[in-house]
Amino acid sequence: MILKVRDRVKITDSNGVELAMGTIVNVNDCREPSMKYAVVVDGYSEDVLFLGENKLIKMEECKNE
Repeated sequence: MILKVRDRVKITDSNGVELAMGTIVNVNDCREPSMKYAVVVDGYSEDVLFLGENKLIKMEECKNE
């Protein structure tokens, strides 16, 4: 899966249960893989979580036709 800045994602726990939704604000390839993506969680705009790809599910974009 390819994740990039401004992607909307679902944040999951170790069992794949959805915990929250958020937006990727930074991708840092120098961090260890479990902390590569900086995500602002909906409702908690003052904090940033650093998560790995295994905790994120990219949300499909709605396209207006």
